[in-house]
Amino acid sequence: MKNLLNTYKEDKKNNFKYLLKYKNFNIDCSKLIYNNSEWINYAKQNRLLYYNSTINTKCSEIYKRGFGTVNGTSNIEKKYSLAYARNIYNNYEIVELLLLAQYSKNNHYCYAVDSKYPDLYKKMIQLEKCLPNVYVTKKQFDFQSNGKFTSIGHYECMKLLLKKKWDYMFLLQMDDIVIKTNRQILEILEAINFSLDMAFTNEKLAIKKRVNFTLTWTYKDLNIFLKDDIRRNNHEIINKSIIFYKGLVPSGMKRETINYIVNKINITTYLNQLNSDLYGHDELTWQTLLTDDILNIPKNIPKKCVFIYYPRSTYLSRKVIWGKSKCSTNMIYHTICTWGVESLKNINKYTEIHGYRFKDSQDYGALKCWVNYMYQRNNFLNHENPNLWYYYNLPQSVFERKRQSNDYESINLCKL
Repeated sequence: MKNLLNTYKEDKKNNFKYLLKYKNFNIDCSKLIYNNSEWINYAKQNRLLYYNSTINTKCSEIYKRGFGTVNGTSNIEKKYSLAYARNIYNNYEIVELLLLAQYSKNNHYCYAVDSKYPDLYKKMIQLEKCLPNVYVTKKQFDFQSNGKFTSIGHYECMKLLLKKKWDYMFLLQMDDIVIKTNRQILEILEAINFSLDMAFTNEKLAIKKRVNFTLTWTYKDLNIFLKDDIRRNNHEIINKSIIFYKGLVPSGMKRETINYIVNKINITTYLNQLNSDLYGHDELTWQTLLTDDILNIPKNIPKKCVFIYYPRSTYLSRKVIWGKSKCSTNMIYHTICTWGVESLKNINKYTEIHGYRFKDSQDYGALKCWVNYMYQRNNFLNHENPNLWYYYNLPQSVFERKRQSNDYESINLCKL
C-alpha cells in the first residue's frame, strides 16, 4: 500500500523548453506552461491559427518529427500495454500531433478514418507503414456530428486490436488529447485495479430523443446471444427489451471486456439500429451494454448501483469544461470551453487522463505547445508522481476491489 501514498508535485528538475516560431514572432511554450502572465497575455494577443501546409509523410521525416526518439522504459511500461481506438477526420497533421503527444512503442493505436477525407486515409496508410504499432481499419465510415458511425468505427478498431497484445483500451474521438504521461496512466490504472472507466448521466428524457423506439429492442430481435449461449433459449430473457443508459463516448475498458463484446455476444444488429440520424445516440452505446445485468459483460456495473459506483465527478477518460463561467479563454463551442494558451498552466492539475479540447482553428499555438510538452514529459523529463491515493479511493476503484474479493453481499447493497 505504501506505493499508493505518492502525492502529486511538480518536479523542479523538469526543464521543459520549446520555442514556437511563426513568421515575425515567437512563443515560449515553457513560459505558458509555468504560468508567466506576461507571456500568456502576449500569446493571447498573437494566437497562432492553423495554416495549411504540405507535410512530408516519408518515414524518415516522420521519425524526425519525434517518433524516432521515443523511450518508455519504466518498469510499469514494460509490464502493461495500452490500446487506443480513435475515429478521425479532417487534417492529418493534427492527427499526427495528437499521436505524438501520447506515442509509446509499447502501445497500440487504431484509427477509423472518415470516408469524406481520402487524402487523410492515404496519409494514415503511410503512417501505418512507418510505425509498426499504428493500424488503420480497411473500412471507412461517413462520420457525422450527430454521432452516426462513431460506435461502429470504434467496434471495427476493437476487432482489429484484439489481434494484438495489450491490457486496457481507451475509446477516443478526434479532438481528445492526452494530459497524463503513458507511465502516469498505467500507474493510475493500476491504482484503480484497471476498473471500467465510463461516464454516466441520468437523462431519461434525452434517451427518448436518441433512440428509435419504433424498432424492437428485445434481446431476441437484436440476435445478441450466440448459438451456444444458454440465454438464447431462455424465453423470459430473450423477450425482454434492453434498457438504455447515457454518458459520454470516451471510455476505458479491460481486454476481457472488449473480448467479450466482440467474441461472446453479437452486437451487430444493436449497433446498426442505434446508428440513426438521431443526435447523440453514440453516447448510449457502451453505457447500455456495460450496465446490462443480463448480458453480464466482464467489469459491468450492477444497474441499480451505477450512480453510486460511477458518479459523474470521478470519470477519468475525458476532462471537459462546460459553459463560460470556468472558461478562461471565453471560446465556447456547443456549450464546451475550447482550450487555449490561457489553459496550459492549469491542465497539469486535472485528475483526468485525456482532455477536450484544443481547436486548431482557434488556437493552434496552444495545441502545439501542449503536444510538445507531453512529448518531452513522456520521453525526456523527470517523472511526476500522480496522487495515487486519490485514485485508489475513487468509488469505481472501491467497487472493483469488492468484486475481486467476492464481496457480493456488499455490492448487492451498492455499498462503498
